[in-house]
Amino acid sequence: MPRVLLIVLTSAVPLLLAFGVWRRVNQLGHVSRGRTLAVVAAGLAAGLAAGWLERLILGFAELSFDAAKAGTAGALLATFLLAAPLEEGLKVLVVWPLFGTRAITSPRLGLNYAACAGAGFAVGEITTIGIVEVPSTFLAVRLVVGMTAHPFLAGLWGYALGTQRATRARWFVLSWFASVVLHGLYDHIVFGRGPGVLVLAVPMFLTMTFFGWLALRDLAPTPDSRASLLLSSIPDPPSLRAMRRALVRPDRPLMLHWIAIGALVTLGVVIVALGLAVWAGHAIGIDFALADETDVRASGPLVLLGAAMLAGFPVAGYLVARASSAHSVLEPAMGAGVAIVAAVLLISLAAPISAVFGLAVAPLAFALACGGAWFGLTR
Repeated sequence: MPRVLLIVLTSAVPLLLAFGVWRRVNQLGHVSRGRTLAVVAAGLAAGLAAGWLERLILGFAELSFDAAKAGTAGALLATFLLAAPLEEGLKVLVVWPLFGTRAITSPRLGLNYAACAGAGFAVGEITTIGIVEVPSTFLAVRLVVGMTAHPFLAGLWGYALGTQRATRARWFVLSWFASVVLHGLYDHIVFGRGPGVLVLAVPMFLTMTFFGWLALRDLAPTPDSRASLLLSSIPDPPSLRAMRRALVRPDRPLMLHWIAIGALVTLGVVIVALGLAVWAGHAIGIDFALADETDVRASGPLVLLGAAMLAGFPVAGYLVARASSAHSVLEPAMGAGVAIVAAVLLISLAAPISAVFGLAVAPLAFALACGGAWFGLTR
C-alpha cells in the first residue's frame, strides 16, 4: 500500500467524524465554521509536533510503545507517562484559547471544538506514523482503530469544559485525567501489543461510540431521530441526564447488603457464562491453548471468552435489580463495580499485564450491568 494512500484513507475517518459532529451541533444553532476549521488545523499541527517529539524522547530514553521491543514495563511507561498526557495536554492547548475568549459557552460547543481538535490531532499523528513506518494493511487497521479514538477522548473533557463555563462546576480536571487513563489503556492495546490483542480495543471503542452518540443526542437533538418505521418499535436508550438520575442515591438508606449480594451474583453469573463458553468452545473444536497475541488468527478463543464474560453483566444487573425491587440503578451498579475491581485484582495476581486488559473492558462491562439493571427497575 503506498504511503500517500495509507495516510489519506486513514485520515478520512477522524475527519468525517469531526464533520458529523460539527454538522449535528450546527443544526441546533450556528457554530462558526472558521473557528472549527482553525481548531482542526491547529490540532493537525499539534499532532505533527507530538509525533516527532515522542520519537525524539523515546529514542533518547531507549524506550518504545511496542511491548515486544521495550518490554511490558517500558511500553507502559512510554504510553502512560509520555504519550497519553502529552497528547491530551496538546489538544487542550489547542482548544483553550477559545475557552479563554468565551467562545465556548455551552457543553455542545465544548464537545464540538474538542472533538474537531482531536480529529485534526489524529490526522497529524497518522501523517508522522505513515511517513516513518512501513505501510501495510495491519498498520492501516491500527491507525483507523487507534486514531479514531482521539475525537471521542477529547470530547469527554470538551463536554466538561463547556459545562464548567455554564455552571461553574469543576469537572474539567477529573474528565481530563479520565481521558488520559483511557488514552493510555487504548494506545497500549492498539499500538503496544500484538495483533491478536487488537480485538480488546473493540469493547472500548464501542463504549466511546455509544456515549459519544448519547452526548450528541442530548446536546443536539434532531426533530426526527427515527431512521425507519422498523426502528420506531425499538425503545430509545435513556439520556445521560436520566442515567445520572438513576445513579443518584434514592430517598432511602443505601442497601449495603444488596451491593454485596450484587457483587457475588455478578461474579457468579460471569463465571457461569465463561464456563458455558469453554464448554461450547470445546464442543465446536476451539483449542483455547492456541491464543497468541502475535497472531490475529488465534484471537478466536479470546473473542468467545470476552463475549461470554460481557454477556453476563447485563444478566446479573437485571437479576439484582429485580430481586431487590430497586427503584435506582445505584446498588446494582455499585455491586457490579465491586465485582469488576475484585476480578481485575484477582487476574492481576496471576499475570500483572492482565489487569490492563481487564481495565480495558471494564467500562463496557459496567455500562452493560447498569443497562441490565435499568430494565429490571421497579417503576
